[in-house]
Amino acid sequence: MRILCVGTNHKTADVAVREKLAFGAEQRDGALRRLRASWPDAEFAILSTCNRMEIYLARPVHGHPRAEELRDWVLEQRGVSGSPYAEALYMLSDADATSHLFAVASGLDSLVPGEAQIVAQVKEAYTKAVEAGAAHVVLNELFQAALHVAKHIRTETEIAMGKVSVASLAMDFVRQLFDTLKGKCVLNVGAGKMNSLMLPRLREMQAERIVVVNRSRPAAERLAGEIGGQAGDFDRLEDHLAEADVVVTSTGSQVPVITAQMVRFAQKRRDWRPLLIVDIAVPRDVECDAGKVDNVFLYNIDDLDRIVQANLDMRSGQHGAAQTIITEHVDELMGALNVRKVAPTIESLYKKMSLIAEQELTDARNKLSNHPDAEEDIEILRRTLHRTIQRILHPCTQHLRKSAGTDAARAHVATIRELFELDEPNGGDKGKKQKD
Repeated sequence: MRILCVGTNHKTADVAVREKLAFGAEQRDGALRRLRASWPDAEFAILSTCNRMEIYLARPVHGHPRAEELRDWVLEQRGVSGSPYAEALYMLSDADATSHLFAVASGLDSLVPGEAQIVAQVKEAYTKAVEAGAAHVVLNELFQAALHVAKHIRTETEIAMGKVSVASLAMDFVRQLFDTLKGKCVLNVGAGKMNSLMLPRLREMQAERIVVVNRSRPAAERLAGEIGGQAGDFDRLEDHLAEADVVVTSTGSQVPVITAQMVRFAQKRRDWRPLLIVDIAVPRDVECDAGKVDNVFLYNIDDLDRIVQANLDMRSGQHGAAQTIITEHVDELMGALNVRKVAPTIESLYKKMSLIAEQELTDARNKLSNHPDAEEDIEILRRTLHRTIQRILHPCTQHLRKSAGTDAARAHVATIRELFELDEPNGGDKGKKQKD
């Protein structure tokens, strides 16, 4: 089997490109079904977060889709074409794709190195793939290994020390602009994981009032209750904007929920007082032109880079140890998958030799039928024949296992299957009784 990854992240594309290539939760489930319908012999999983969109697949060596086919499929599904979208998509295979997933799950490839949320996101990507019938044996082994590696790295290194989430960095960004939120009103849009991480920190900054709005009113009320805020009406978003001093937003909407016109009208009602908007959603929740309105300071997820750099410097000494762990686990998994490629040939070879041995024993039993100790002799012959088969085939099978995954092993497998007629009907036994 081949393992491939086609994707984009914060290193290869800015948020304007990433949001066009992202799959929302509902879009992801539909995309998995379409992938399975197009290539039923392959396995698929889609990981789409605020900083990345990646499709992982496992398929037979000479099967489809090729990486280029999957890249073109992504562009078609997202309704985009040409540069910069095609250039933003990287294509990785086998050990490189496996190493990349291990680094992603461990937080090494995150905007915020060591972030904790990515582990749950990787687990969810795999779970949704299974539920859609798109992931089976190989991706199960791949993703379970990735989660194991993530746990190993967090246990053995200090990669997760310090600020380890986009939400926490976003709040640090607010702190750089406001020493305190005393007397300030905060508007939160969305009720997901990122929102629940941000709001307690805003409460710690002594925000006088926190208003939570979400398309689902019960979800807004639940989150508002947890942090001592109040739920607002989503259809009154412009009114809430007019009351806010700080806006934080992270929803799963595929289109902006806050338009430049809404912000302009809200600012007019606020007498053009400074308004800070921190948008960490991908796709973005706020139209970029909203940042052009007078006294509006709009920041998106790509604007967190200068805070991230301090975290990168702090964790730089942990990357070497983490990468060593990843390399060890990649080698282990690749070895197991490669051995699996030669296993059917080894099994077929042993089965054929055993079948021949049993046929010869049947002939021997007929000749020894009048001998008083015939059954005992037959059993001795059986053990001797099978030990002989094992001793003869052992060097061959050991060599295949050690060289598994190489061009030499593939050539040996093809030769063995041809010479011993392992792909012939009935194991190539059509001429077995060509007696001397």
